[in-house]
Amino acid sequence: MATLIALLVTCLPIVTLGYACWCYASPWGTCRRCAPGGKNRTCRACEGTGMRPRLGWQLYVYLRRLHHDGTR
Repeated sequence: MATLIALLVTCLPIVTLGYACWCYASPWGTCRRCAPGGKNRTCRACEGTGMRPRLGWQLYVYLRRLHHDGTR
């Protein structure tokens, strides 16, 4: 059990940093709602573009805006 916890403590920061770098390098991903057909004009998630921001990028923008509004 201790080895599993040590492995998680070691791997979790690496995976988190990797995902953060991936979201910074490529913030837009394909829309899951209309991914098979590509661009669906009636899709409300991506507004018909076929691309939507990744969850990590949305979180980054939210925290950046929260910090900006709080330090005015």
